[in-house]
Amino acid sequence: MLVARGSPEIGSGCPARRRIMYQAAVFIHLASAIVWIGGSLFLALVLIPVLRRYAPAPGEPPVLPPDMLGTMARRFRWISWVCIVLLVATGLYILPTRYGIGFGDFFSLGGHFVATLQVKVALVAVVIWLSAMHDFVIGPYTNRMIEAMQAGAEPPGYLPLLRRSVVWIARINVLLTILVVVVAVTMTRGTPV
Repeated sequence: MLVARGSPEIGSGCPARRRIMYQAAVFIHLASAIVWIGGSLFLALVLIPVLRRYAPAPGEPPVLPPDMLGTMARRFRWISWVCIVLLVATGLYILPTRYGIGFGDFFSLGGHFVATLQVKVALVAVVIWLSAMHDFVIGPYTNRMIEAMQAGAEPPGYLPLLRRSVVWIARINVLLTILVVVVAVTMTRGTPV
């Protein structure tokens, strides 16, 4: 059963405890999205441009600690993965609680809401996959190559491509997370036309 989108509150007639659980889940869902997306935007729009501005010229000593970005990114990594887990968990709680959509309904129900939900879930899956590739595969491999190069090893010819890949995966991921928010708004509030 799909609960009407315009219903004033969760499960009229539900006990107060269930309503509080739902509101807590929505709060955690929104707070996790804010922390994750806000942190990603801060890294991309503030921290990285500032660190580039203070990058030393070749042969000059660094003004800032050389691994400052890496240290901050690793610190934010565990925060972002906690947010991802919380977003998925609270999303799975909110769907049946607020909208009456179970796992089977996800594939069998029609209509704007479910179709938009399917798009949102697909985008989230891509974002999680790209995040995992960035955080656990390509990013660490690139860092190992850079550290080896700094220790005197000959840099591989594909290192610039790896570095660009890490940057572009992060950029695409930020854009996709913003798109997830846009889709979520149209899912719950309808399309503007």
